[in-house]
Amino acid sequence: MDIYAILRSGGEEFESEAAEKAFTDKCSGKPRVLISVEGYNTCLHEDDIKKELINHFNSCCEVGTVIVRKDPDNSPNLYRRAYVILLGDGAEEKAMQLNGTDIGGWKALVKVEPDQEDEESSRYRSSLFDEVLNDPKFWFGVSVRGYDTSLPVDKVESDLKEHFSNCGEITHVFVNTHEEQTNIYFARQQEEARALFLDGTEVGGFELDVRRVASVLSNRPFGNGEIPLGYTIPAHMFEFASKMNEEIDEKVRVFKKQRNII
Repeated sequence: MDIYAILRSGGEEFESEAAEKAFTDKCSGKPRVLISVEGYNTCLHEDDIKKELINHFNSCCEVGTVIVRKDPDNSPNLYRRAYVILLGDGAEEKAMQLNGTDIGGWKALVKVEPDQEDEESSRYRSSLFDEVLNDPKFWFGVSVRGYDTSLPVDKVESDLKEHFSNCGEITHVFVNTHEEQTNIYFARQQEEARALFLDGTEVGGFELDVRRVASVLSNRPFGNGEIPLGYTIPAHMFEFASKMNEEIDEKVRVFKKQRNII
């Protein structure tokens, strides 16, 4: 992982030789990891995003630097992905624990960035990520709040599955204990619509708050790749971010090995 290449790609410049030396000394000899963070409003000021990210990730480990770039398509907005270099033992695991957490009113989608890859491997990695992003299993769904959060996760899941079973085929259920909400996905759009009608109904004496979950279909980027104002990252990407990093890394490793053999 070439930190200086990352800095230069982001247009970062050190104010002086002393500043560059201070950064080098700070990073020298320490384990480090590069993560990317998405979810912020790209219309915000670059300095505001940097401050929010530094304050948030300082809670778990030492922040080496934060890179917030301008959109590569000459848009006046910021690029939708910021990069953070974290230092210290266990930085990767600590960073992933902050995936899906709130930062000033927006949820952070945290991903560990791989070491520099060749173009073909990078395209393959992107294709695997897009495959998870666009999985039809997560096209239609609702988020549910208001149930008894003191119950065990398996009890919450079984009670809500039973309550929403008449809506149609349930493809996936995720109980988010941190956010105290459960996402329930359905095979078809009309089943999602039926689930929304259960807003205000009760489970175990608790009134449910049922809303449409953020999905890949609910708000798409523009055709030129620009992220529209108010864009929300599909909810299932927060759930699978850590698992995706591990599985995609392994698939890319196998891909590289097979290609070298050929």
